[in-house]
Amino acid sequence: MNSQSSNGSRLSYETLIDAAAERVWAAIATSEGTRATLFGCRIESTFEPGARVEFRGPGPDGDDTLHVYGYVKHYEPDARFAYEQHPAPAYSANHESVYCDMDYRLTPEGDFTRLTLTCSWSEGNPGYEHAKKEYPASSYVDAIKQFAEGN
Repeated sequence: MNSQSSNGSRLSYETLIDAAAERVWAAIATSEGTRATLFGCRIESTFEPGARVEFRGPGPDGDDTLHVYGYVKHYEPDARFAYEQHPAPAYSANHESVYCDMDYRLTPEGDFTRLTLTCSWSEGNPGYEHAKKEYPASSYVDAIKQFAEGN
């Protein structure tokens, strides 16, 4: 079961995942999960509100290429993870002013977990146009679901 909605420069994805919240959380907030769902990138952060978050992995600068960075807004394990993300300087000269607010909410429903991901892009962010072309599907949300379900 998947449902999605779009409002301006915001896209929301909702899916019911056949896994406990801890497993869905692992897909979005651990390096094991992000490597499997985000092109081999690992997540690095202390996860405290205001702390920097980085996604690093294989790329043009080697195995430690910075792809995306941002700042933690909310971190509640197995429930909610929100952060502002920016493209790395190598990908955008105006990286500091181009961002996307990512907000993951996990809601247990029996043996399942409902994942709601809301992405809100700054004006002129090319990532929005890319995501909108794939919308209402999301290969990223599908990858989270596959990882959490053990597929």
